[in-house]
Amino acid sequence: MNADLPTPAGFAGASRFVRPEDVAASIPCGPDLDAIAEAVLAFPGAGFTDVAIVQVGDRHQRRFLDEAAGPLLERLRNAA
Repeated sequence: MNADLPTPAGFAGASRFVRPEDVAASIPCGPDLDAIAEAVLAFPGAGFTDVAIVQVGDRHQRRFLDEAAGPLLERLRNAA
């Protein structure tokens, strides 16, 4: 959607009715690494070779990398 709505005002207008719980219902959010791994593992079956995990949060980025990235990658590698 960002490519179609290149300004913050356009994005704000298009997303004003989207609630946090709507997003959480459609993608894994939070610390459940099994839920994240399960969601990511659906993509190789659809032909994707790369997946980006984004929006960890600016103040939580370092903590994610220190605490969760390693265990998440391990889950993904073991499932592959």
